[in-house]
Amino acid sequence: MVSICLLGGAGEIGGNKILLQEKEWAILLDFGLSLKKRREYEIGYGFERTNRILKNYLLVGILPKINGIYREDLMLDEGLISSERAFSIDCCIVSHGHLDHYGAVTFLKMETPIAVSKSMKALIEHAIETSGRSGIDREIFIYKDRKKEELRKKTGKEEVEEVERPLIIFEEDKKIRGAPIEILPIPVDHSIPATFGFRIETSKASIAYTSDIRFHGIVSTYTQDFVENVKGIDVLLVEGTRINDSTTKSEDDVKKEVVSETLKKKEKLITVLVSSLDIDRIRTLIEAAEECDRIPVLSPRIYHLIKTLHEVESKVKLPKLENAKIYFEKRSIIDEGYFLGSPHYRGWVKKIYESLSGTDKLIKSEEISKDQDEFFLIFNSHQCLFELAEIQPIPGSLFIESTSEPHDEEQEIEWEKVERWINLLRLDTRRIHASGHANREDLLKLVKEIGPKIVIPIHTENPREFKRLLEKEDIKVEIMYEGEEVNIGQ
Repeated sequence: MVSICLLGGAGEIGGNKILLQEKEWAILLDFGLSLKKRREYEIGYGFERTNRILKNYLLVGILPKINGIYREDLMLDEGLISSERAFSIDCCIVSHGHLDHYGAVTFLKMETPIAVSKSMKALIEHAIETSGRSGIDREIFIYKDRKKEELRKKTGKEEVEEVERPLIIFEEDKKIRGAPIEILPIPVDHSIPATFGFRIETSKASIAYTSDIRFHGIVSTYTQDFVENVKGIDVLLVEGTRINDSTTKSEDDVKKEVVSETLKKKEKLITVLVSSLDIDRIRTLIEAAEECDRIPVLSPRIYHLIKTLHEVESKVKLPKLENAKIYFEKRSIIDEGYFLGSPHYRGWVKKIYESLSGTDKLIKSEEISKDQDEFFLIFNSHQCLFELAEIQPIPGSLFIESTSEPHDEEQEIEWEKVERWINLLRLDTRRIHASGHANREDLLKLVKEIGPKIVIPIHTENPREFKRLLEKEDIKVEIMYEGEEVNIGQ
């Protein structure tokens, strides 16, 4: 028989950790961070200090208390681990580059192979390099033994070298080499490129995992191809983020609405906030800007992602940047704020500005301020409001939120701060966004078209809604709790 255990993602959005095993093998589908649980328990830096981070994550339930899978250099209290549950993981297969699907990989034993696509690896490396993460959070693909590092400092021995984790690079629609069973990665449509669902063939059952999925994005045909590839499987692990939501808006709807709102502000500055990983949305916004005869101006982080994917020859359809400018942030005290020798320009930011120095691609706040009706700013962080304070937008200029809405108390508080800045700068605001997740009707259509014997909802706070909505279908809906196992093919 094959056993399915949800180690995370049961009854919550994100933190997906799916353990599949038979007697001869065990694999993980995703090993993501439960960002909600982390927000609920973290109190300053001390919660994630290196010497206690694994212990704290186990204690509060961010990580499952099972034996045999975690890094030995972080284990200080093995009493938190259940000795009754021990596993040897053959590999961890990551579905896409969002933290709630890969962020806890850093805690897995360094010997555990991690399976990703080439573009997915580039996306994750971009996120690590540009997000300011430090310490353990950076060690997804590269690992440093923390015990050896401290012993080195104590004894004065040579530097402990970083070690690359074993990697399996898979390609779309080709069986994953190095996996203990037959696993086929199939691209699906989501709000980040290089997202994959999987078809898994075991000796007892066929299993499909949707990952995060939608039908209304630019590459919605990917999702339909996934459905065709997994029809008639025994078990479907299906995400249900929006199982209670019938609203829908396509990427084309976003473009039309952005163009319409921009044309209403012909003499004003336009600023749009977007996720730096949402390549489809970035492409939509660049096209909208050009349709309105405006020059798109990208944040350096967005430019870094596009450049990174281009350098690895990604199959992802990238935005065209012929007419785009890159925003030159003021970070120094001398040279009007643009002295690249300042310690405030460092790392990837400095490299980008140095590579573009002397070209016409960089644009400063002063230039934008003079001709605000010519530009369309595409930024990736609420800290762009500090840049807008430098630009001094004409009152009534437009600020568009093109990201997901705040969905917890902490994010609501953060949004209140953003609103204060928006009011201070006298900006008009709009929220124009298309979700990265399928709505209720599309999820039901997906399940019915695939026609599995068993459905297991994951990545949802409302798993029982599947049971209610599918009660007239010849499909069993298995509601699973975290740590619970279901055996298939007994």
